[in-house]
Amino acid sequence: MGEKGGRNKLKRLAAPRSWDISRKSDRFVFKPMPGPHQISSSYPLGVVVRDLMSLADLSKELKYIMNNGKVLVDGIERRTSRFPVGLFNVVSVPAEKADYRLVPSPKGLVLAKVGSDEARTKLCSVRTKTKIKGGHIQYGLHDGRSIVDDGLKLAPGDAVLLEVPSQKVVGQAKLAKGSLGLVLTGDRAGQLGKIAEVKDGTISREKMIRLTLPSGETEVPSRLVFPVGTTAPMITVGAGAK
Repeated sequence: MGEKGGRNKLKRLAAPRSWDISRKSDRFVFKPMPGPHQISSSYPLGVVVRDLMSLADLSKELKYIMNNGKVLVDGIERRTSRFPVGLFNVVSVPAEKADYRLVPSPKGLVLAKVGSDEARTKLCSVRTKTKIKGGHIQYGLHDGRSIVDDGLKLAPGDAVLLEVPSQKVVGQAKLAKGSLGLVLTGDRAGQLGKIAEVKDGTISREKMIRLTLPSGETEVPSRLVFPVGTTAPMITVGAGAK
């Protein structure tokens, strides 16, 4: 008897609404494999290359590109069309001199073109902070990475700028008053503003961030705000500009 398993494809019409893809072309689309990002907040790599970057029309063309190691995610070759890519991942195709970062927008994650130098960096938010064997501090990041660094003074919600794929720390941003915060989801997704106040949470109310955005001042839960710098974003955070 054959081994049973989950489906590796989705009906295009049933794909998450956050996917910026045509709903009326091919009937099926790749389903992201289990990984560091939820299906609602990631794309399968094959969809990015074929549908968003428009580098392949036929499945045969996509398979050739993927199997020959022509696609990099954060500087690492990926040959699986179902590999999940999410917030701030950089997808590169060196043969086409194409480097794109996935950034938030009101319609979901979209591609922002970046330079080859910037493609070697990635901004990650800190999800967890734990003390491990030997008394060292380990940080768990939003994309499934973990780093051990006793010199960093970070807390969950802060962000760290990494050189990829080496994971060398080259910068950091605090989720604090005066920092620049990027809204991740909702109608204001992709908007960048100054953090005016950080309101501590309680048992019944989560931590809130007061932001001054182009559309006005607003309060959003801290989990929906990503610190990206102080005077300017450390990476490209929008499809139009840094």
